[in-house]
Amino acid sequence: MTTNWRQIADSYLVAHAHAHGHTVVTMEVVSNSPRNIKVPNACVAMDVKYVNVFAMLRAERARFVLGQSA
Repeated sequence: MTTNWRQIADSYLVAHAHAHGHTVVTMEVVSNSPRNIKVPNACVAMDVKYVNVFAMLRAERARFVLGQSA
């Protein structure tokens, strides 16, 4: 089995969030497959909070404003 860069990046992301108390933002959902571990599964295993992009935008009270023409 080969390890690709995405698996390494996901592991690093969750480990970094765990070490520094951050929340992971992901669009992945929990998977029941033992062969296909998703970011939320790793977050649950490491006791790291995770949210999807829309929850993050709501929490940050993001506003998107169209420019006005002169």
